[in-house]
Amino acid sequence: MARRTIQDLFTNNLGYKLIALLLALLLWFDVRTEKTTVIDYPVPVTLSLVGDEMTITNDPPSEVEVSFSGTGRDLLALDKESLSIQKDVQGGDNDTLVVNLDLQDVQRPADLPVTPVGIAPGSIEVVTDRYVEKTVPLQTEGSPQARGEGFHVVDVTVEPTRVVLRGVTAELGDIGSLSLDLTQLSRGPGRFDQHLAIAVPEKFRTVTVTPDSVRIQGVVVPIEEPEPPPPVEEIAEN
Repeated sequence: MARRTIQDLFTNNLGYKLIALLLALLLWFDVRTEKTTVIDYPVPVTLSLVGDEMTITNDPPSEVEVSFSGTGRDLLALDKESLSIQKDVQGGDNDTLVVNLDLQDVQRPADLPVTPVGIAPGSIEVVTDRYVEKTVPLQTEGSPQARGEGFHVVDVTVEPTRVVLRGVTAELGDIGSLSLDLTQLSRGPGRFDQHLAIAVPEKFRTVTVTPDSVRIQGVVVPIEEPEPPPPVEEIAEN
């Protein structure tokens, strides 16, 4: 059974296999000889931003497909590391622009006689923005929790009360303050002094905060029982 399976592998559809082999040999012959042909080859793209504190906030492709014309022998010498497309990008704050890729932008070794004849895609959409800084207040929510029954937290202080944010204009414009959830702290009786990290919502990909934590102080003390009301007789005498 195994011998028949191996035999079938070579004899089934023998005509199609011979044609495929012939085409492969012809392709190899084209590549190895001086016959001119065209192939697609990936070329890295480097975008250089013009202006201080500028950045690209979307994810443009890092490479494109370039069609090269040349002899098979020369096309075999193509090396991705020696090819590139470099473009200067001058955008504004929260700006969307289209960068056109031209054939003359394709950089390749001077001694390699191949010619770029096409680029796909022929343009790239780029979103630019500028890094800026902004000072915002911290809005505290809740209070640290006291461990055990019969205790509560008093004299809570938070320092600093304002922080500096750094990010692109499109994101900082939506931030008026940062929230700080104090209920995530849990302390036992006595005075405490600790730091709590400041979290920036994940949707703000470029935003950082300085300082990145706050100092929280307070005291956990027993809850004082209220004094009982005076007896009724004492109230009547008064």
